[in-house]
Amino acid sequence: MTTISIDDLYTDAGTFEEQNVLEVLCPKVRFTKDNEIIFLADPSKMKASEAIILFAFAKKILKLHDKIESEIITKAELLDKVKINKNTLGVTVMRLKKDKKILLPVEGGYEMPTFKVAEALSLLSNKS
Repeated sequence: MTTISIDDLYTDAGTFEEQNVLEVLCPKVRFTKDNEIIFLADPSKMKASEAIILFAFAKKILKLHDKIESEIITKAELLDKVKINKNTLGVTVMRLKKDKKILLPVEGGYEMPTFKVAEALSLLSNKS
């Protein structure tokens, strides 16, 4: 019988398939030595939801490897790095938050919970 701990009851407990996320990021994103996220292709040419999910994945990977303190993404950060106009950003974040529930609001911004990574990967493969 498998031992269950209190950690199993938290919705963000557990791990995700890091390899799958790395495979999605590799052709599109790089990290600098200072752990900045750089898009290889112009993110404004991507679907806004794809660019935001890729950015959230990048922050999640950096946090997983203790390269950054927080995986929280802010609208200001998205405007700067993802280069989507403010109106499109607002609508897309709202859709990812309310409709698809990929991003959860947290103090200071948004976060992609670990239990939503597989669903976000699926969204990217479906190019939604």
